[in-house]
Amino acid sequence: GKWHLGWRTWLHTPVMRGFDTFLGFYFCAHDHFSYDCGSLGVNDANSKKERSLKKIMKKINKKNGLPPRYGLEKNKRAKYFDLRYNYINKKGQLVDEIRYDLAGKYSARVFTDHALETIQKRDKEQPFFMYLSYMNVHAPYQAPEEDVAKFTRHMEGYAKKNRRKYAAMMSSIDEGIGNITSLLKSEGIYNNTLIIFSSDNGANVGNCKADSMYEGLDLKEPGSNYPLRGGKRSVFEGGIKLVSFVHGPGLIAHPGRYSHEMVHLVDWFSTFEDILSEYKPEQPAIPLNAPKDGVSFWRVLNRNGPGRRRSFVINIDNKGSISCGPARPFQAVRSGSWKLIVGGGGPPSDWYHPYIGMSPSERLPYYQLYNIENDPYELNNLADTFPTIVLNLIDQLEKIKRTVVPSRRRKREDLTSRISNKTIPTPLQPSQSNEMLYSGETWGVERDVDVLQLDKLQ
Repeated sequence: GKWHLGWRTWLHTPVMRGFDTFLGFYFCAHDHFSYDCGSLGVNDANSKKERSLKKIMKKINKKNGLPPRYGLEKNKRAKYFDLRYNYINKKGQLVDEIRYDLAGKYSARVFTDHALETIQKRDKEQPFFMYLSYMNVHAPYQAPEEDVAKFTRHMEGYAKKNRRKYAAMMSSIDEGIGNITSLLKSEGIYNNTLIIFSSDNGANVGNCKADSMYEGLDLKEPGSNYPLRGGKRSVFEGGIKLVSFVHGPGLIAHPGRYSHEMVHLVDWFSTFEDILSEYKPEQPAIPLNAPKDGVSFWRVLNRNGPGRRRSFVINIDNKGSISCGPARPFQAVRSGSWKLIVGGGGPPSDWYHPYIGMSPSERLPYYQLYNIENDPYELNNLADTFPTIVLNLIDQLEKIKRTVVPSRRRKREDLTSRISNKTIPTPLQPSQSNEMLYSGETWGVERDVDVLQLDKLQ
């Protein structure tokens, strides 16, 4: 499924990060059927709308360190097609297959089918870890027509244009997980498999305020985090608080429970280590070159014990200007029940009811302090009431900032000299190779395969 964890060099891609195989896409999003990444569709190239989109795309490309015209070349689908299969062959070489043959098939079903096939072909003498990252329900909002037709009038209301598609996209995930669960049962490993659902951010409410402080479009997206405040791109609870669940019939000692313990996404790594140490004690510990940010919460899940996490940094953004998000630098930290936001932290900063629409917030003050346990919807800013707590949390942020690695955009790296044994039908032009290796582009043949010598990549 979705990678979006770096592709500056091949060393940043999934099979070089520990996975045996990978079927999916490197970028953040694409068309769910054509797998076009960054393309502008079939609009008239000379239309005002298309020219405006091109300007936006060029800015996005520049911000992400991509070639200026990445995703803008018409009738050259190889320039932005983003669906590939990676693995290490018997010679110890990385293979990159561009899967044009899957174009036209719905992405959620492609990833489900591949997950089923991978489970069936696994080494049955060994345990396995599968990371299945659907692009659903990420924009663009698309689903097979027969799925959309299942959802009718009851889906009307706020942002009704896309809510039927949104529901259909979610139903595709339900269908896929149901098929995978059935296979686990038929394979006899259901009671020995831990199934984890998680997410990366709250729903996209996509509303940018067009006033003196914020410039942008008033977009009515089908997502809603109501009654939580805000959404994706903001540091309000609607953007960062997620639901998750863990299911393991033969592995969870006390199932059927809710937990409100504080957990951060980085805690999964340490939690997996604890799970392995309990069920596979012979498994060697994973060597690390630096301290971990994560804190295991396995005893919370398995034994209903108390959690060990007491605080975490939510975000430190020294630049701001996030598209359809905060327009200025912002920071946020959580410690116990207290949450401090510095610099606004939005938009989106309102409350978005799925059927009624938006309840606007007041203009965002520079300092905001909320007691999340008592005020989970962030209605009452207590910064003026508890200045000492504000100062203590600012001090925590400053200490954290002294330990972080500065964010910087690296220059593109020329990997041409590191490639060998390519099976491509035409000579590789140097300028094309540089762009391809950096941005994930490739050549327009039916199924190109790049083979890289791993000993040259070390």
